[in-house]
Amino acid sequence: MRKEQLIFLIPSLAGGGAERVASTLLPYLARHFDLTLALLEDRRSYPVPIDIRVTAFSGLLGSQAAHVIRIPYHILALASLVRKKQAEMVLSLMEQANIINLLAASFTGHLAVISQRTNPRQQYEGKGLLGRMISQISGRLYPKAARIIAVSNGIKEIIVLDYKLDVRRIAVIPNPVDMASVAKRSKKEPSMALPGDYLLHVGRLNVKTKAHDILLNAFKKLHSFHPDLKLILVGDGPDKEQIKALVNNLDLADSVILAGWQENIFAFMARSKALVLCSRHEGWPNVLVEAMACGCPVIATDCQTGPREILGDNEYGLLVPVDDPEALAHSVEKLLTDKSCRTHFQAQSRLRAQDFDLEQIGSKYVRLLQSIAETRA
Repeated sequence: MRKEQLIFLIPSLAGGGAERVASTLLPYLARHFDLTLALLEDRRSYPVPIDIRVTAFSGLLGSQAAHVIRIPYHILALASLVRKKQAEMVLSLMEQANIINLLAASFTGHLAVISQRTNPRQQYEGKGLLGRMISQISGRLYPKAARIIAVSNGIKEIIVLDYKLDVRRIAVIPNPVDMASVAKRSKKEPSMALPGDYLLHVGRLNVKTKAHDILLNAFKKLHSFHPDLKLILVGDGPDKEQIKALVNNLDLADSVILAGWQENIFAFMARSKALVLCSRHEGWPNVLVEAMACGCPVIATDCQTGPREILGDNEYGLLVPVDDPEALAHSVEKLLTDKSCRTHFQAQSRLRAQDFDLEQIGSKYVRLLQSIAETRA
């Protein structure tokens, strides 16, 4: 039986949460569709199966301005690819790709399925004219989508209100985790020598969003009671030097390790005392579920969308208020000193992570995409 053509559009496969989701989803979708991966920019940190065709519309783009300038070309390039493949549908991830998908659909008539992964109110806050422009463009274009996939119920509620969307055209599908792959990779040796006891943070080095200032202040409080405890920060980003300065100012240079971007974060998660996520806002934090799949207890801030939908009311992990280093330190201390509490959340973590296994989440994508295609048939 001939497979339906599907184009999967994403800005790049450079290191990031949405990009890792794409890398996880691709092989599953390729089992059900004749799949072409389209990248706006040819950057790749995550693997792509060799049997999936890849096309990149641009080489390396060094700045946000370069991306903006290339938008007209990317629209035409996508329209050309749709016609060449005779594709009925394009699935896009991340706002830039969503806008290009929707604009190209006005030329080709293809079904544009878009995925909203972040809270647009907070994503564009403080980003000036460009942020306001993108938000306004999204508000005008999103109602034209064949279907919108929100990664959480919280994101769904926000975009329904802000973009005046028909709630019936929005599906909520969380991000997938390939449990089998995680289990296998978590057993591999880590890429660097790890300390005996450590806490782990995985995320972009962006202080405003990820709140490294709160994390480091909480760790400073813990360190006086646990002098041998280390903190490993995995990730790259624009605020690396600011974070280094914070570490030095708090006299934590011997206890905080900036590990940079790591291909196999699961080896770090499986050996950690706890994963700590202290973000001021999230869409659907993949790292929580990935750590839980490794049996690593998690502590997260109860920010507007994401963590509470994953953890429940402290059922599968611990929730703390946003911007509260005292509460964060207290919860970590509980996991470090209360063995029964730690054992409980290790078991609960693994149990909850199974709800987001690739086989379950991938099948939701396939059923949704096939049902949309049937409306065109």
